[in-house]
Amino acid sequence: MGFRRRFEFGLAWRTLVLVAALWLFNIALNTEGVRAGRIVALIIALAAVASLWSFIQRTNFIVARFVESLRFEDYSQRFSDPSGGGFDVMGEALDKALKALGARHVEAAADARFLSAVVDDSPSALLSIDRDGRVEMLNKAARQLFARHPVNRVADFESLGAELAAAVRLPPGTRKITRVVFDGVPQRAVFASAQVARLDQPVTMLSILPVQSELGVLEVAAQADLVRVLTHEIMNSLTPVTSLARSGADMVAAAEETGAGLADARIATETVARRAEGILRFVESYREFAQTPDVHRRQFQAQPWGEEILRLARANAGGVEITLGLEVEPASMSLDADPELLAQTLLNLLRNAIRAVSGVPEPQVTLAMAREATGRSRIEVRDNGLGIAPDRRDDIFLPFYTTHKGGSGVGLSFARQVALAHGGSIVALQAPEGGANIRMVI
Repeated sequence: MGFRRRFEFGLAWRTLVLVAALWLFNIALNTEGVRAGRIVALIIALAAVASLWSFIQRTNFIVARFVESLRFEDYSQRFSDPSGGGFDVMGEALDKALKALGARHVEAAADARFLSAVVDDSPSALLSIDRDGRVEMLNKAARQLFARHPVNRVADFESLGAELAAAVRLPPGTRKITRVVFDGVPQRAVFASAQVARLDQPVTMLSILPVQSELGVLEVAAQADLVRVLTHEIMNSLTPVTSLARSGADMVAAAEETGAGLADARIATETVARRAEGILRFVESYREFAQTPDVHRRQFQAQPWGEEILRLARANAGGVEITLGLEVEPASMSLDADPELLAQTLLNLLRNAIRAVSGVPEPQVTLAMAREATGRSRIEVRDNGLGIAPDRRDDIFLPFYTTHKGGSGVGLSFARQVALAHGGSIVALQAPEGGANIRMVI
């Protein structure tokens, strides 16, 4: 406002001086004998025109300098003018504006360098594909990964394996584990894609992270755990079989010599047969566990479905007096899952919970279902038993790991398979009542 008032004042008095000078010059032209007055009036008019022109051009010059400074990102220019006429106010305002823009430019440049460093040092290989199919390496990981196998266009991914080439052609938003072939050796990698805009043009971003070594370590650890459990179970079954088989053979040999002891030999043989049948059932359960469950999803109401499961669980409780509760929040909640697979899983979990509260005063088992803030479904089986020791909460999901006499150790492993097949997870926690809480999120 200060610049505007001063500028208008300077423009007004210069205009008045010009008008007055022109008026005097006109009078001098029409008056005889004032030749000198004409010259003076003309000089004053020309001076007024020059002053007004300079005044207007001065504003244009300052604004043009400011625009040029912005154009070439030269934030060192200054526009301070102590001569008055409002230009001191204008110069101060432009100086402040240029200083603020310079600070923002420095901040934006620092942010850009930071983001560039983050992208460049990302462990995942990042690539971009424009709509013409050109591929650009965006960071060091990409340049190192494809150093010996250059990829310049989408068709070049064919040389790195059919799986990767097919994954690249999937719609943006895909995330999966695929195989990449380097030097004829396939290895697994986490693949993800997304679509962004660059200069108003759609660009597909790819992220490729080889994880063969990490998955190899995890697989070896999982196999070691599985072998440990299988060895334990098989040895527990084979040891008595071996002992009984040897005893039976000795009894048969003695019977051949003395004609006595055949009854004992028959008993030993029958015992060996029963133990062999037990080993056969164990192997059958392992074969069933090794088969990935086939998921058939559909929408169904949680409340009546949960009530039916509790009725089945109560019927299988063997007449044990136990409180079975159902909590569904909200009451109108629906599930998007395979009801048969999920029912089989929950019946196993409820059977474990009922077994865990046997002998506990006022035994209580609760089946709870709720909707997470993320839109996923949370399903819990809680009991007020003795709970699960923290150091065993991961082991209970191992195949054939069991703490119950006569248990197969397959139920919780199957539950984890079902959770994973639904794109979810399962974990063992401590229930508010102090017992166990098996939580599944799908």
